Amino acid sequence: MNILSVLASPRNQGNTAILLKEYLKGLEGLTSQVEIETIYLQAKNIQYCTGCNTCKKSSQNQCVLKDDMQDIYKSVEKADVLVLATPVYVFNMAAQLKTFLDRLYAVDYNTLLNKKIVLLTTYGDSSEANSGVKNIVQSITMLSQYLGMEFIQNLNVSTYKVQVSENEQSKKAAYTLGADILKY
Repeated sequence: MNILSVLASPRNQGNTAILLKEYLKGLEGLTSQVEIETIYLQAKNIQYCTGCNTCKKSSQNQCVLKDDMQDIYKSVEKADVLVLATPVYVFNMAAQLKTFLDRLYAVDYNTLLNKKIVLLTTYGDSSEANSGVKNIVQSITMLSQYLGMEFIQNLNVSTYKVQVSENEQSKKAAYTLGADILKY
């Protein structure tokens, strides 16, 4: 099983990064069965989709924007599971994740069929209902349905009172989700 984890936080040592690392630790015992690649979006040069539609007019589904997405497309196509990790910013996913997802428009959707999606979020509100998590979950649910993918796991962690690094319950939950990936 090929797993592509995507960190969409601009802070590669922040709460979302720590949550993702705990999830990936859960996979460590499965190393003979899984191959993991992690992409740190903040370190990549990814331009915004311009909506030119050239990728859909071409029989090869190629984006005209020549940036780091060209290599990322290959990783996405190779992956069986996409693990998306994002903080909640202004009631939605971080811009890095939105840009990444927008650029998936150029991919041949047949290569995405039956892939699995995992979503990990961190938010700074005391209430998940008021944090914007619902907006992200709804977006990923709709996207996965549209693309014929399966949204299989979701973990949302508040950092309002306790940072992820100090939140043993949340770290254990992330670890357990990772360890359970082969159930899907």
